[in-house]
Amino acid sequence: MISRALLVGLVALAGASSANTAVLSLAGPVSELAADGGRVAILLRTKTGNCARDRVAVWAPATRSFVPVGASACTGSTSTGAGLFSVGLAGTRVAYVRFAGGNTRELQLRLATLASPRPVTVASASFGLDEGQGTFIGRVAGDGSLLAFDWWSECGPCAQATPVAPRASIFRVVSSGGSACPNAGLGALPRCRPVTSVVGSLRLLAVGGGLAVTGSGDDVAVRAVDATTVYSGTFAGLRAARIDGRVLLVLARMGTQSSLWTVDVSSGRRSGPWSLPASKSAGDDVCADPSGCSLAALRLADYQDGIAVYVVGRAVHLLRLSDRRDVTIRAPGVGPVHAQLEPSGLFYSYRPAGSPGRGRVAFVPMAAVLSRFP
Repeated sequence: MISRALLVGLVALAGASSANTAVLSLAGPVSELAADGGRVAILLRTKTGNCARDRVAVWAPATRSFVPVGASACTGSTSTGAGLFSVGLAGTRVAYVRFAGGNTRELQLRLATLASPRPVTVASASFGLDEGQGTFIGRVAGDGSLLAFDWWSECGPCAQATPVAPRASIFRVVSSGGSACPNAGLGALPRCRPVTSVVGSLRLLAVGGGLAVTGSGDDVAVRAVDATTVYSGTFAGLRAARIDGRVLLVLARMGTQSSLWTVDVSSGRRSGPWSLPASKSAGDDVCADPSGCSLAALRLADYQDGIAVYVVGRAVHLLRLSDRRDVTIRAPGVGPVHAQLEPSGLFYSYRPAGSPGRGRVAFVPMAAVLSRFP
């Protein structure tokens, strides 16, 4: 079990504008947030002596509960590094990808519950860092009862000999009644059900309302868990997507202009664009690349009840699409900043300017969020 010393304390920020904000103080900076309901899963990095580790924990501000879930080996324990990425939270289930290795990177999808926070491996993959071939796990995403991940295979060198088309699948993780997850290993519990499998490239972009959003190039599709395609379309310069209820939100970029679009997936009706501030780059707030990636300057973080959440620098933007009002919450520290919006409220992370080796996660209740809109 990971020590609860990760939890430094809960403090209420002073000042009229932040009187309703609760802040969790952590022993290391935050690299990802994944919220569901009134909880948020936090991926952070702590350091003890010469050993830096990635860790996952779940915080519920309303009940002041904090549950450490899992950790990586020391990041420098293998020749090409070790760590965690792509955390997902679905109710009381939390999953993330653990990696380690040398020239071959080993990936494990780890699963735990808040009642039993001892992670088990339910799927795995491995690929050569210099070879462009192998199997991969990328994004993990959760919402309510749906917890999903993508898994794919590639063989770059095969193109020079006998071409082998890449294959990709989206799986959901179930508590019972599933089949074997990919490369689950001997004795692993059957915890997977396929959502879709294709010959070609396919990535999981988001889940919500029992639906999974997938992307391939500029093409986006929304699928039910029984593999039924609810919507499909093309957005030039597709960068990221989120879904809330039956409304799909898409971030696209053409040249230097980034824009948001919505689609009512029941009717296929498209609305937009909502133009966003100029930035050097635009993308997702989550890096779901097992080889690692650099964060974009403007990042789509979440979408809830008609409010799109995006991050630029240390500013969290809340864009209400109905009247195009854009409210900014500036993190009282330094970045990188990450954010999640749920019916309960807004979670966002930052590093305190005076202690950049530590981390903070702030929570603003939804009533306080809505009060910021004129």
